[in-house]
Amino acid sequence: MVGVGLGLAKFSQSTWLNVPANAFIQLVRNIPPLVFVFIFYFFISNQLIPLLGLENLLRNYSDELNPFQQFFFGPANLWENLASGVLCIGLLSSAYIGEIVRAGLQGVDQGQWEAADSLGMSRWAKYRYVIAPQVLKAITPALAGQTISLVKDTSIVSLISIQEMTFVGTEMANSSGYIFEIWLIVGLVYFLICFGLSMFFRFVEHRSRAGE
Repeated sequence: MVGVGLGLAKFSQSTWLNVPANAFIQLVRNIPPLVFVFIFYFFISNQLIPLLGLENLLRNYSDELNPFQQFFFGPANLWENLASGVLCIGLLSSAYIGEIVRAGLQGVDQGQWEAADSLGMSRWAKYRYVIAPQVLKAITPALAGQTISLVKDTSIVSLISIQEMTFVGTEMANSSGYIFEIWLIVGLVYFLICFGLSMFFRFVEHRSRAGE
């Protein structure tokens, strides 16, 4: 949703929306993801977490964890890292999705906008029934690629001690000594997830073409 908002803002004729959105997109897209993760984690997140009122939850949580919390979120002392990683990867992805959405909007023929205006459609109706279906069809391949990249980029946040698949794989490889076997399994899991997403988006693309 942040990416869609950025794309709409960058496409907007309003300077107040266009300039900040474009500045954010260009800044994020032109910094290496690893550098962005370190900047966000060590500098920005220390200010952002207290600002959002999450300090007591993420830094001072002392209650006993139930199995659900333990399985999905890990130890409480790493919750701050997890929140920082999720926000960081989300912001990284939103910048690329924003550019994809902007390109999709720009690719809609001018006649479509004029036809919607001539019918007296409201701004919401114009985007909902005329523009959005065309944009979604056009950007599906690019969104598929970005979604798959997002899955692979999650391995970066293992460097800030987030217990995702790469982090767990590293610990298992170091403790068991089965280095090749562990990393082969990790690579296979990533492949299966990304391949499944690729097949899903291909199905969506075929469905949209069949509906023409």
